[in-house]
Amino acid sequence: MPHTVSKISRAAFDFVDEIERMTDRTLLMARFGKQLADYGFHAWLVTGLPNPGSRIDPLMLLNGWPKGWTELYTKADFVQDDPVVAHCFRSTVPFEWRDTPFDPLTNLKAKAVMDRATDFHMRRGFCVPIYSADRFQSVVTMAGDKVDLEAPVKRALHLMAIYMQDKAVALSVPAVLPPLKVLTGREREVLQWTAAGKTSWEISQILNISEATVTGHIKAACVKFAAPNRLAAVVRALRRGEISL
Repeated sequence: MPHTVSKISRAAFDFVDEIERMTDRTLLMARFGKQLADYGFHAWLVTGLPNPGSRIDPLMLLNGWPKGWTELYTKADFVQDDPVVAHCFRSTVPFEWRDTPFDPLTNLKAKAVMDRATDFHMRRGFCVPIYSADRFQSVVTMAGDKVDLEAPVKRALHLMAIYMQDKAVALSVPAVLPPLKVLTGREREVLQWTAAGKTSWEISQILNISEATVTGHIKAACVKFAAPNRLAAVVRALRRGEISL
């Protein structure tokens, strides 16, 4: 039965109302997957976006991708050549995967990523870029073989993606911060220097790494702590005993 505009809108608002009361990540993922399935999507991901050269797996918040695709994507480090990811850095509005501007005849690596996605029945997709106040970028992306991407559905997906990302971040913050160390040694070093008031460029000079790599470590720490910016990440690292003043 075709989706009417009123039915699509009501379903989106009902979804938002329902997930705002959720406290369980597994139930949240199941609810989002069920909602997306109504429009033909079976694969989705809520994640931060890494700087060029950095990995995406530490930034993944909620993963509804097929297991095999996650393993292949991360092992092959497809994020470096994924044209959808590249377009996320250029777009502030939602877009369909097929509208991603790249030439498959000259950009063979990008074409290979998209071709492999079809092996997992991810032929058409929709992407919602999301920016935080300090320009930390994340995205909610979804895909399937035969999907409904009429204008009313796109608007509903946009709304649901924003609330889904907010909820994913909120549920990533533990009620009681455990003593377990979660930062890598390099992430800890970078946050330690950030706490000392150093800029990303200054830290790159101190640690003899690129400024982009420094920013990537800060992004990874922000995701692990569900922190909206580097200052919040420093505060949470101090509270957990990961770094000290």
